[in-house]
Amino acid sequence: MEATKIEELYNDATLNIAFDTLKINKQALIFVNTKKAAESLAEKIAQKVKGVENKEIRDSVANVLSRPTKQCERLSKCVEKGIAFHHAGLASKQREIVEDNFRSGTIKIICSTPTLAMGIDMPAFRTVIRDLKRYGGHWGMEWIQVLEYHQMAGRAGRPGKEEYGEAICIASTLSEKEAIIQNFIHGSPEEIYSKLAVEPVLRTYVLSLIATGFVKNRKELNEFFEKTFWAHQYKDIAKLENILNKVIRLLEEWNF
Repeated sequence: MEATKIEELYNDATLNIAFDTLKINKQALIFVNTKKAAESLAEKIAQKVKGVENKEIRDSVANVLSRPTKQCERLSKCVEKGIAFHHAGLASKQREIVEDNFRSGTIKIICSTPTLAMGIDMPAFRTVIRDLKRYGGHWGMEWIQVLEYHQMAGRAGRPGKEEYGEAICIASTLSEKEAIIQNFIHGSPEEIYSKLAVEPVLRTYVLSLIATGFVKNRKELNEFFEKTFWAHQYKDIAKLENILNKVIRLLEEWNF
């Protein structure tokens, strides 16, 4: 397949890709590493969009809260132009409005943190992964996991609507381009481990299963966990049941 040629209107590769996507009447998800970056990029794109006014969706976003915040106002101005930002800091109703209008095609571009790549059915023609590094504590900026890259890149292409999709990474230098190809295009996904192996997490799940009445006795509790990915990895069912018994004893001690 021939490489897509994108007109360079601005001194910013992400903006150029965004406007090329609008030009060909497609949709894109642009992934960045922070909430602030998602908001800032969406505003930059929206400010340059001409001839689009979605007043109904603008008002619906602005009026979600009884007293709109500055973030509400910023989002409403973006969605009026068919652009949005999406992150965990939005009100759940605002996220729902953005997601529904993206699926319907009213919103053309969403600038988002990687949370949008997890567990939400929102494919697009293009996914643009601008930030492949994230602050990693003691070591400064670190490459994201290959699995996370796959989650984001996998949003490109809509089954039944597109013959193919485009997942685009942004590189500022030739050496960075080579590193991206090596780390992500040719890289192997990391092993997945169940978080239930972490005892505080397991305690929370056991307590919620009992409190909601989803399990009513130890037999049902054991049967539930025997079907989990944790049990599949752990393999030793007898030892797993001993761990669950220990968790129940602790919960009883703490008067839960």
